[in-house]
Amino acid sequence: MKTLNLKLTGLSAKVRPIIKVDGEILQAKKNDFGSFEASLQTEKTAVEIEIARENELLAKFWWLYALISFLVSIFGIFEPPYDRKCIVIDYKTVVQLGEGNSELTIKFNNLSSSGRACEIETSCQIEEVANEYRVDKKAKTRWRIILAVKILFWIAAAILIGILISKKA
Repeated sequence: MKTLNLKLTGLSAKVRPIIKVDGEILQAKKNDFGSFEASLQTEKTAVEIEIARENELLAKFWWLYALISFLVSIFGIFEPPYDRKCIVIDYKTVVQLGEGNSELTIKFNNLSSSGRACEIETSCQIEEVANEYRVDKKAKTRWRIILAVKILFWIAAAILIGILISKKA
């Protein structure tokens, strides 16, 4: 039985990564220092690791979630802001496991709209398939739609309040 100890460091507090090993989601625990750690036991000699960042604007019913959270948060006053940069992590690698325990440390760079996402420290042989930060255009467009709707709502609310006040005077 081979063991892979995976550690993700350098992620900001807002980023919650999704780690998939051979297509299955691997649960990682956050330690006291803000790093994510996970351990995987397998009989395979090589595993494919994929790390992504979930963005709720890419979900199937994104508009429904946005509407409900807007209403529940008292018309957006207490709503946490969406990530306006809409940066996604695209990282995929194949790791050749050694006998016994294998250590893999992935150090993430600062979020940027382009460039390498992370650097790898391991004694295993790896083959990177993808390693980049990129702006998701679909999420960015949906963020702009939500922002425009919120602005139009507040303008309409201000006009309605103005009309109601002028009728009472």
